Amino acid sequence: MDDGEELPVKTILMLHDDLILNCLARVSRSNHPTLSLVCKRFHSLLASVELYLTRTLLGRTERCFYVCLRLRTDSKQLHWFILGQRQYSSRKILVQILSPNSTSAGIAVVGPNIDAIGGGIKSNTLSSVMVMDSRSHTWREAPSMRVPRMFPSVCTLDGKIYVMGGCDNLDSTNWMEVFDTKTQTWEFLQIPSEEIFGGSAYESVRYEGTVYVWSEKKDVTYKLHEGRWSAADMSANGWGWPGSSYCVIENVLYSCFVHKIRWYDPKERVWTPLKGLPSLPCNGHVKLADYGEKMVILWEKYVDVDEKKMIWCAEIAIKKRQNGEIWGTVEWFDNVFMSNGPNALMGLVHALTSTVW
Repeated sequence: MDDGEELPVKTILMLHDDLILNCLARVSRSNHPTLSLVCKRFHSLLASVELYLTRTLLGRTERCFYVCLRLRTDSKQLHWFILGQRQYSSRKILVQILSPNSTSAGIAVVGPNIDAIGGGIKSNTLSSVMVMDSRSHTWREAPSMRVPRMFPSVCTLDGKIYVMGGCDNLDSTNWMEVFDTKTQTWEFLQIPSEEIFGGSAYESVRYEGTVYVWSEKKDVTYKLHEGRWSAADMSANGWGWPGSSYCVIENVLYSCFVHKIRWYDPKERVWTPLKGLPSLPCNGHVKLADYGEKMVILWEKYVDVDEKKMIWCAEIAIKKRQNGEIWGTVEWFDNVFMSNGPNALMGLVHALTSTVW
């Protein structure tokens, strides 16, 4: 080779797709938003189902965290974000991903799919269902509900999605409908008792292997067991209080009310503070979510007179002690989102969830 002859430049892009996928599968998903900007080929491979299959074969799947925000107080339009990593930094940030034209929807997760159910603006209530495949961040339309619903309560159990409330013209036959994700069909589920019926606002949660439903108007709770409803003595303790947020981690029900996190003791039928954590330094919405065996908390805080808003996120490790106490330890927290100025992005937290990818 002559002294003046340049060596050929070799890059990862010269490799076959299978080899590049093998490399990308070993990179944390928190870095994917940055990697997708490198080139169109990376962007395409990072959004492919083949990458998910490669990660599964290599045992490199991880839990990913999604946040759904309303970006203005005068809009019900929902925008989706994934918790990613800041470029050239270990700090976390919310990175916006493709969002459908959905508003005021209920959110459900079944496997890798995230469902945005119902919604609408003012009197225009929708029955449509949009589904995002979290492996590729692509959306598709699923069969519509039988009844249009806005801000319905939604929970999942054994591959079925339970949807209730969300409109004012409900009766005892159509207050709840259930979507079977295997057969892709909807069916109504009759109300357990006239005691719980009334109004359009319900809260629901999957807990103890069944579905619990609380009525805001009647302040009663029922649970579904083997196809039958029965009364549950929980509402007196207020798990469904308006303004509260809740999640279930390792079959323990946690609730956040007045910026304090508690857990429900089913033996004593009381709510007990989660020890080790201070009150959250917030003056806005708070949301809890299951993050594997850990808890993720999102909260809002106004930072100045112009009503700029910051959204903070914390990951909490949960530990059960022999004396029956449950303690939480903050593993990290960070400011992950902030509005750009007066009357700009407000970042109202609508929902948050996670999937394994």
